[in-house]
Amino acid sequence: MQIKSAMFGFCLLATVAWAGEVAPPTPKWLSEITRVAYTDLGNARFSGEWPEQVIADAAAAGVQLFFSRVHSGDEWEGLGWQSEFGPADPRMNGRDCTRELVALCHKNHIRYLAYYWAQREPKAVAEAHPDWCGVNARGKPTRYFCFNTPYRQLVRDRIVELVKKERVDGIFFDMFHARADECYCACCQAKFKQQTGHAAPTKENFENPVWRKWVDFRYRSLEDAMLEFNRAIKAANPDAALVVNTWNAWVYHDNLLRRNSIRVIENVDGILEETAWYDTVDPSFCAFPTLYNFMSWHLAGLAKEKPALMWARGGVVRLPIGYTESFTRQAVMLANGSVPAQSVPGREVMKRYMADLAAREKFVCGSRPLRWCGLLVSEKTEMWYGRHEPQERYIKGIYGAYQLLLEKHLPVVLVTDRDLERGDLAGLAVLVAPNAAALSERECENLRAFVRAGGGLVASYETSLFDEEGQPLPDFRLGDLLNARKVGEFDARAIRVGWDPLKIHYANWYVPAKHRWATGDVRVAMERCGVTDPAGTVHTSLQLIGRLLEVEPVKGKRSDLRVSTAEYSEPLKRVVSTNYPGVVENKFGDGKVIYFPADLTWSYFRLGDPHVAGLLEQAIREAAGRPPPIEVAAPSIVQATPFVQGNRLVVHLLNDISSLGRSQNVKGESLRERTEVIPMHDIKVTFREPRWKKFTLIPGGTELKAEDTPQGRVVTVPPLPIHAMVVAEER
Repeated sequence: MQIKSAMFGFCLLATVAWAGEVAPPTPKWLSEITRVAYTDLGNARFSGEWPEQVIADAAAAGVQLFFSRVHSGDEWEGLGWQSEFGPADPRMNGRDCTRELVALCHKNHIRYLAYYWAQREPKAVAEAHPDWCGVNARGKPTRYFCFNTPYRQLVRDRIVELVKKERVDGIFFDMFHARADECYCACCQAKFKQQTGHAAPTKENFENPVWRKWVDFRYRSLEDAMLEFNRAIKAANPDAALVVNTWNAWVYHDNLLRRNSIRVIENVDGILEETAWYDTVDPSFCAFPTLYNFMSWHLAGLAKEKPALMWARGGVVRLPIGYTESFTRQAVMLANGSVPAQSVPGREVMKRYMADLAAREKFVCGSRPLRWCGLLVSEKTEMWYGRHEPQERYIKGIYGAYQLLLEKHLPVVLVTDRDLERGDLAGLAVLVAPNAAALSERECENLRAFVRAGGGLVASYETSLFDEEGQPLPDFRLGDLLNARKVGEFDARAIRVGWDPLKIHYANWYVPAKHRWATGDVRVAMERCGVTDPAGTVHTSLQLIGRLLEVEPVKGKRSDLRVSTAEYSEPLKRVVSTNYPGVVENKFGDGKVIYFPADLTWSYFRLGDPHVAGLLEQAIREAAGRPPPIEVAAPSIVQATPFVQGNRLVVHLLNDISSLGRSQNVKGESLRERTEVIPMHDIKVTFREPRWKKFTLIPGGTELKAEDTPQGRVVTVPPLPIHAMVVAEER
């Protein structure tokens, strides 16, 4: 099969200066979209009420942006439009279904994104151009095509044609990912050799610096292609948009490279994430117990000023879902800063939740998360320190920190290692760095500058004990900031019970009864009594489950909040005990650092101990040096996320009874649809800044009366069903 294209017959060997490239501006219209109908409907075959009635109903529901497939890889025999660059799918019977559908959408004032299944093609393309196929480490071709071959030009020609001739408003690339065991084609090997001077390694080896370069090369190759595609469609139409799937918040080492780097947003107009397919019996490690919350928050944080479209299936194990489940998913996305792009479960359900979104969009567009606390989520730490088990070594600690912040209703924004490299920490009072093990010198310098200028830092466990490539250092790279030096280590992840001295192996927090943190949740845990305890007993020893380091302060006195360990030593034939600081505090410039040698956010994810929550919350508040601009009094199951929108402060309240406040779900189980909601009562929101005078509940527009208190102006929210917003204005 010959495919017309302005292709060249050689590998794409030019060295690209990735770091200095700048993408074209994002079209304004894409940033104003709030109502999206994402479908897996294909343009190769129209049937039943697709597309005329489907589009008519979408328009009546207020849909602003519509997706459908124009290209479906090897699932189709051809393309979903009449193209100069490949045969049309025979099911179209000579029609140009994409052109007809685009005209129908535009007639109904709906923008249209063309779904393009990247890197997969009908068998005929592979047969005609076997040199375009990806190759695994054993030299065998894969199902995927490589963008370092002339295949890139074919895709470029097609998407430009879609924008110019078919008049689509943009392209959505699905499955545009780096993958494990790809690509070792001749072009990739030659390009890697040209750029690095090394042959491509064929075996995963985290000790090999060439392997790390190889992983980076595969990410950068895709980012280079995306930037080229973005520029090409903008040349055809400056208002055309490029959106790409990411898979950054749920696909970890089991599919190490079946995703994109966090840098991808820098080369495209928007990114889309798939919510872990948790309802389709997928074995991937999902963000339980926060489910969609973390992924929607993480995606929006990666996107920054650009659109973050969060996608979810329209069913539970392939059955269409009802309104309650559908809108709850939409509300989770909305409350965490993402644009809901749920696959439509049914047109009547879509009509209802589109009306819900329309009632809220005035207070969503142009809003940005309130900056008070930042949570550092490090891609380098996940990949190079996490290695073969990033979930256990790192990600669970991130989930634990995120859930703690949500349950305590503390406003939190994502900080990536890209942000830290650039020093983008403006507006933050405190940064939480759970086990941020792999830090570069530049990141460390920017952390020092942040704290020196008055910022707070709460760090834990092995933060800065590894370099940016995950190689161990002799001691903390941030030893001066953390005021700590490593003495030893202890692993208390296993929960041991029984009285046999030969099995003794445990760690405990020692919290003096008069310690300033022996209050709140910590005090509650200390006052829990066993059946033989006299009334009024206060326990100063609390369980510590997880890994920990034995450290000493570099300067100053040792904290009286301690960590003790005990384990039976076979060589010594006795129990060996240790006693080291459980926290190290440091005044650095105008800021404060609180360092916990224990992996306590992992512990909170694993067990949810209230004393761990109390220690973390008090440390975060203290390091911040100033309270958050809002306080929310509500059950932990209610998520509160504040956003700044011009001269407004918008507080999203989400009653997500299926996730927050529950223990970890069993992976792949408990996939039941949410069919009812228990309203939450007596939620109080305190606004500390006196400039806020008017408070409105959205949807509905009900004005809320405020009570003046020493802490600020307090409003009480009527019973909260699933989602509402309290909008604070100056007048």
